[in-house]
Amino acid sequence: MKRVLPPLFAAFALLLSGPAVAADSQRQTYGEAMDWYRAQAEAGDAKAQFYYGLALERGAQGSQGEADRARAVELYKKAAEGGYALAQYRLGVLYQIGQGVPKDLAEARKWFGAASDVGLREAEFNYAIMLETGTGGSRDPKEAARLYEISAGKGVRQAFLPLGILYARGEGVDRDLIEALKWLILAERAGADGVHQAMSTVRAAMEDKDQAEAAKRADAWRMTLPE
Repeated sequence: MKRVLPPLFAAFALLLSGPAVAADSQRQTYGEAMDWYRAQAEAGDAKAQFYYGLALERGAQGSQGEADRARAVELYKKAAEGGYALAQYRLGVLYQIGQGVPKDLAEARKWFGAASDVGLREAEFNYAIMLETGTGGSRDPKEAARLYEISAGKGVRQAFLPLGILYARGEGVDRDLIEALKWLILAERAGADGVHQAMSTVRAAMEDKDQAEAAKRADAWRMTLPE
């Protein structure tokens, strides 16, 4: 199975990989690549602002040594305001955990929402959690269910369990135990923690033929992106 890196780490791997840097900047060393990214960032390029900020935050070779988190956050904000989804997502993470910035769940939700709007799958999932739980703002289980289903289709397996639970409860979607069990079966196959209790509760309320239909749907379900 092909390993797919989450966007944030894929971006960092791209930044640090020799061939990728050479293709993008025609530079052969990390130090020269960092000089190129810094110059482009200072010129206002949102993508370069994110990449250079990531290098500073992680203390990559060619940066100033120890991670300059304050400068990284400044660059992320500029890139995020310029519409760069990876920067929006990274800001959301930083505000969510309070790293380099004061913890601010409303601000985290804002940036996850912005990145979700342009289809970044990790942002869609994180935003869905905040919408479901009312973290950083009001609850919106209908939008949460929609985003969980989109995330699931894009390969975010963590979305299977909460989506199954929403179908079982009829929150944000019409109550549908067959769909609920389908998603819970997929969650079990993905190794989700805590799925067995939910699955037992749902199965107890279903006839055998409906459980068989749920299993059939789970077997037929496919991600919209290749694994």
